[in-house]
Amino acid sequence: MSLDDPKTVPLKFESPPEPTEPVTAIAALRTIRVARGLSLDDVSARIKYRPHVIDALENERWDELPKGIGLKTLTKSYARFLDVDFEALEPVLKEHMPLSKAGIADHTSTRAIGESVEEGGSSGSLGWVVLVLVVIGALLGAAIWLGMVPDGWLPLWLEV
Repeated sequence: MSLDDPKTVPLKFESPPEPTEPVTAIAALRTIRVARGLSLDDVSARIKYRPHVIDALENERWDELPKGIGLKTLTKSYARFLDVDFEALEPVLKEHMPLSKAGIADHTSTRAIGESVEEGGSSGSLGWVVLVLVVIGALLGAAIWLGMVPDGWLPLWLEV
């Protein structure tokens, strides 16, 4: 059979219907997935997110999606799986991600220079001191037991 044969040529060519609403970059992920014949379960098995989370992303139900870096990771994984440029999706995500304050002050002490730090030992430091002393004692005991210490260094009551 050839394409010139009237039995194999379709009577008319149809294009997919025009969407009634503008398609966003995120909603286009669903179109790409369906065009490739993939189900939500197929995608879920590959990118390790539950099908209802992927469906929420495709339908832009932002309240059902992870927040912050989780949303970015989900979208990046999905875009990589579908071989779609993630950078095209980032502007849409930025609208739904909280603004983060950049800078070192968010991660370190905000104590002013010259302020004193309250002196007070923590309860954890005593435990470390005891542990170090026990280890040193065990090492010295083993050295004495194995005869690795010269006789002149030991008191008379410790000589073997």
